[in-house]
Amino acid sequence: MAEDNKEEDINLNSQSPGFVTGRGNTTEPWPENLTSTAAPSSQNFTLPEGCVVLQFEDFIPWDNEDNLISAEFEQFFHRVVTGWVLPMIFLIGGPTNVMNMVVFYKLGLKERINVCLFSLSLADELYMIRNMLLDGERIYTQFTTGNRDGPLAQFVINNNLIGFVGFTWVSQIISAIIASERCFCIVSPLHSQTVLKTRTTAIFIATCFIVVVGLCFVVATRYRVMCVYDPLSGAVTDAVGSSEFYFQHQKFIDYLDSVVYGVTIPGAALVTVTLTTIVTAVKLRQVVAKRADMSSSKISAREVAVTRMLICNSILFIVCVFPIFFFRLILFFVPELNSGRRYHNTFLTVLWVLDVVAYINSSFNFFIYYKMGSRYRETFKELFCKRRCLRNQTIGNSREQELHQPVPSITRT
Repeated sequence: MAEDNKEEDINLNSQSPGFVTGRGNTTEPWPENLTSTAAPSSQNFTLPEGCVVLQFEDFIPWDNEDNLISAEFEQFFHRVVTGWVLPMIFLIGGPTNVMNMVVFYKLGLKERINVCLFSLSLADELYMIRNMLLDGERIYTQFTTGNRDGPLAQFVINNNLIGFVGFTWVSQIISAIIASERCFCIVSPLHSQTVLKTRTTAIFIATCFIVVVGLCFVVATRYRVMCVYDPLSGAVTDAVGSSEFYFQHQKFIDYLDSVVYGVTIPGAALVTVTLTTIVTAVKLRQVVAKRADMSSSKISAREVAVTRMLICNSILFIVCVFPIFFFRLILFFVPELNSGRRYHNTFLTVLWVLDVVAYINSSFNFFIYYKMGSRYRETFKELFCKRRCLRNQTIGNSREQELHQPVPSITRT
């Protein structure tokens, strides 16, 4: 989406750094992307009404010597990622995010940190569900028709539903809020209780959901599925191009796409989480060093444990988001590393890797919560392990009773 080829015969677009971590292949404007029909066999073939002709200047994006990765490998890698890797991660992240929401709701949304963690799990769950619906269709179409996308993808594009990818940026903002909240609680525990209100935090997060996702729907209006004729293969295909609405508001949409979603939100979130996590870790170390005087400390042992858990959460965020943000920056300085450019296959292959990283960031928080959060672990067991725990407790009690029963005497007659 970085630049657009607006010509008389064709109106297709490349990707900008904004929607890179959305679904790269739903915005890929090339014939192998969506449903294709049989190549015209007659020389008297008439171009369908409204169909544009795909044209190339001096190279074919997916078949040129400059590509570091072949089209065959990119297609194979795409099938492996969308057909196996992402569904397997979703089987972890999908259920665990729901369990996270249930646990934090049970713990009480009157606590500010529970509101933040509940909202983070909600954003991650919605992001993964949106992507998995399209990935599920891709798994089906790849093994049936051989195409990458089907009718659902076309419906999503033509109805601006790509905008739901905005939940990934909401997740990044909430991660920054959590890191900032925890830093404030450790640095100034008394002020944090009076300045940061739960109601204010909830309103701010709800506003982020509405504004960030809403503006993503504005950016999504730039895409439309259109009929394309490829003179090289003679095939009529459906590909993704730019809409008339986009050309009427091109500057505004490009600003949202490239600047706001491409750099500002992920960059600000990454810097905020990194700096606040460093400050929190240093301050926490000082608190732990004075553990002998913990009774007079303004920070409780429970707050220390929660802070350690959230520091690990922030580290996972930094490790996963940094390569995504770095790749977006590279796109500004290497224009040929983009869809429809000389490094077309390399660009798409990197997208599939970043998709895996984004899925991991949205799926693995559960293990941190369960391992390091004592209240989370106890509540989780109470909610989801109740029958098993009761059965184990019953077995344990019966065994204990057997051990305490008097041993009958044995006499000889």
